[in-house]
Amino acid sequence: MNLVDILDRQLIKVPLVATDKVSVIDELIDVLIDAKHLSPQQREGIVDAVRKREALGSTGIGHGVAIPHAKTDAVKQIRLVVGVSRIPIDFDAVDKEPVRIFFLVLAPLGESGPHVETLAAIARTCTSQVFRRLLEQSKSADQVYQLFME
Repeated sequence: MNLVDILDRQLIKVPLVATDKVSVIDELIDVLIDAKHLSPQQREGIVDAVRKREALGSTGIGHGVAIPHAKTDAVKQIRLVVGVSRIPIDFDAVDKEPVRIFFLVLAPLGESGPHVETLAAIARTCTSQVFRRLLEQSKSADQVYQLFME
């Protein structure tokens, strides 16, 4: 799985304005809702699914990265929303470090393969300290998009 295959320029937000975990998740979801013109019912389904998943354990994977994710019937295909915060946010990450880089991954119910492949691709991509630093220093969605395209 190559992330550029599912990356959508409209689904990147730099900088995020939220300052806490719940607000970050809501802001990432709202990026998707606004860009794809989803209904209030779809938003509610997405919020519910992501919060239920997050309640199972934090999706803060460490090194300043979090991947909140869920499966929901509110989406018909894998959706990836990328957000970068100017300020570090406490996300209960496994390494206890604050997070600045966020990837919201939503998959249709019943689609395990692409969902897991997307999560793994993000984790692999973010193993590079240089790449993480470049993401954190990005000043616009266009810069983030270009980083993935290179």
